[in-house]
Amino acid sequence: MMLPIRKIVSDCIVVFVFAGFLAFLKPFGMHNVSYIYAFGFWLVMCFIGYALYAPAIRVGDKAFAVTFANFKYRQWLSLAFSTSMASVLLGLLAPFIIGLFFGTQNDYWSSVGSSVIASLFIGGFITFVSFIKDYVKAQHVLISEQQQKITAGAASVKNDNVVKFMSKLPLEKRGKLLCLQMDDHYLKVFTDNGQHLLLMRFKDALCQLEGFSGFQTHRSWWVAQDAVRSTKKVGRKLVLILENDLEVPVSQTYLSSIKQTLNLD
Repeated sequence: MMLPIRKIVSDCIVVFVFAGFLAFLKPFGMHNVSYIYAFGFWLVMCFIGYALYAPAIRVGDKAFAVTFANFKYRQWLSLAFSTSMASVLLGLLAPFIIGLFFGTQNDYWSSVGSSVIASLFIGGFITFVSFIKDYVKAQHVLISEQQQKITAGAASVKNDNVVKFMSKLPLEKRGKLLCLQMDDHYLKVFTDNGQHLLLMRFKDALCQLEGFSGFQTHRSWWVAQDAVRSTKKVGRKLVLILENDLEVPVSQTYLSSIKQTLNLD
């Protein structure tokens, strides 16, 4: 459950900059306070908020990952819930911090409501900025990893064509290419991250994958060579078993060349 040091440092920079921005704006009637004093106040508020928000979001994300595993907007729901809970906690603490800096004598419970709203606004904004920052960084890492998988086994002169083909898939489906299957007017693309239907002709896909280490096994199937895990016989027919356990038929037309390629007797 511990946060990585690099993420803590990165988040602290965001908090530090935002505290400086709030000190410059001097919201909530702080116009008569010096910038340094306002900066000290917002620095304390923001870092206490971070100490509440960061673990709340981490715990919420793990809890929602189990409860709402298949919900499309799980991350956003988790973020909203965790931010709200952390804002309530910060709202309960805020009157004490305000009293420490400004000696406010207002009744505690009467100031909690406005403190929660202010916490929700400020904490929610910082959380959203931090989330977007982490999301963009994660997408860059994911794309980089996928590009390495996509081009694995492709002839360098054909890499651009392979990348162009794989870029047609949604990000979460991109990865190591395993096989293609023609399905009416669609093309079913299998990767180690799942499968996806493309509105594309089978022969057009084969043209784009020319030079990639693979072969056609049937009039409606193409297989990446390094995706073949084993083979088996079904009657007199040869079947290729891929690393995702998919079984691909081999027609008589391609049998001889495939046996030679795979060094089969």
